[in-house]
This record gives sequence, structure tokens and C-alpha cells, in this order.
Amino acid sequence: MIPETNGDSGAFTDEAVWSRLDAAHLPLGPFSDTTIDRLIRSARLGSAPRILDIGCGLGAWILRALELHPDAHGVGIDISRKYMDRAVADAERRGLGERFVGHVGDAWDMDLSEEGFDLVICVGLSDPLGGTEKVLRELIRPRLRDGGLILLGEPFWERPPNQVAQRALGVSAERYPDADGVYDRVMAGGGLPIDVHVSTITEWDEYMWACVRALAEWGLDDAPHEQRAGILRFMADYRDAWLREIRGTLGFTTLLLRPLPLPLSILTGRRPDWAAKPRTR
Repeated sequence: MIPETNGDSGAFTDEAVWSRLDAAHLPLGPFSDTTIDRLIRSARLGSAPRILDIGCGLGAWILRALELHPDAHGVGIDISRKYMDRAVADAERRGLGERFVGHVGDAWDMDLSEEGFDLVICVGLSDPLGGTEKVLRELIRPRLRDGGLILLGEPFWERPPNQVAQRALGVSAERYPDADGVYDRVMAGGGLPIDVHVSTITEWDEYMWACVRALAEWGLDDAPHEQRAGILRFMADYRDAWLREIRGTLGFTTLLLRPLPLPLSILTGRRPDWAAKPRTR
């Protein structure tokens, strides 16, 4: 989701950018606080829900879910120790420390088999974790309680990416589907969309400019003098990749899903071309 400059990015990785985001934009993606609140409320969780966030980053989604549900308990998993330390510290600061547990490591290696969850959140991680269908069927669904729901966030192409955009993002055109293709992958994984949010251009701009600002402040205010030129050059390339190539090309959608058994997922999927058309008046 984060454009990188051409060539070797060296010390300038996604984590280097994201770890400098402050409380003004904790979500590591194009989501407003209003969007996060609406989707969590849309899950209509019952009493004392258990919530799992796979790839929780700085904790924006799961900590907000715990605030909206004062009787909830949450588990966050992330491969980054730096992110998890910040998420745990933020949970303590917000009075959520006793209800939040953070684990550092690969979600595939976490033994949570004895703990079922009422909501599993996985925003922007299904691709590096093995793909949408695999993640839904093998990673998320076994961790759901009966009646549990899924919040899944997926990138997609708003329009076909040109070669420059693909190089800036470090992905091929085949890496992501178009918006319709997201639904194909989700339904193939046994998920039934019941609510959806497509990130707006305003959400994208707020997120990307928060990243640019973080880089600018790093280069101008915090970095040693000998590192400033490299950081500021990266900041400018990062900004221009967004403005010239990525903006309006890369999209993001977050879906609230009900898991379905295979027979019902077939019934709720796409109608095959050979099937009888639905009756209309």
C-alpha cells in the first residue's frame, strides 16, 4: 500500500515510515476514525465479545473496538516488535491495558486454537499472509466462534496500473484484482459481504500526507545532520510517487463478512453464465 522510490530503498522501509506516524493518524492505511467506528459498530457484537486483530500495527482498529465495547477483550498479533510496543503503551494510556494482549510473531505460528473470537480483523495483510482465500479459510475461520464475523481489508486497482505505478509500489499488475475481483476472492474463500467501505480519496490523501509530514519532520527536526539530505530526498520521491502515479490508481476496500459453509457459499456467489437468469417482471 505504500509507494517506495525506485531502486534500493535502504533504510526507508514501510516500517520506517509508519513507525513515525503519531496519534494524529494511527491507522496504517486510508481509513478515517469515522470509518473505523462505523464498521466496528456494524458488526453488532454481543456482550463480552472477544476480538482478534491479525497484523494490528499500532492498534488503531482493535483498541477502538475495545473502547466501543467496554466489556470486550482483545488480542493483537503483529510481526513488528516496535509496533506492538507502541500498541501496548497506547492501550495502557487509554485505560485498556487489562483487556488487551499483544503477541509479536507470525500469525500462522500463533496457537490460539483454544480461544474463539467473535470478530477477527485482518486489514491489508491477506496478500503477504498467503492470499485472500487461504487466509479466510485456513487462518481466520478456524479462530471464529459460532456466529463470529470478519473485518477484512483488501487493496485493489481503481484503474489498470502503468509500469511506473507498478515500479513505485513494487508490485505487478497481477498482484491485486479490480474491485469486482475482490468480491470474487472473498466469496471463493467462503465469505459473504454484509457491509463494505471503499476508502475515499479524502481518506487516502489524509493518510498519505500524514506519512509525508512524518518524513518531513524526521528529516528537518529529528535526524542527524548527515542523514537529513537522504531523508528529505526520500520524502520528496515518496510524495511524488503518490501524486503522480498512485493516487486514483490504487484503491482499498474493507468488508464485513459472515463466514459460510461451502454449500451456502456456492449459492451466495456469482451466478454462472450458464445458469437460468433470475425472473424479472
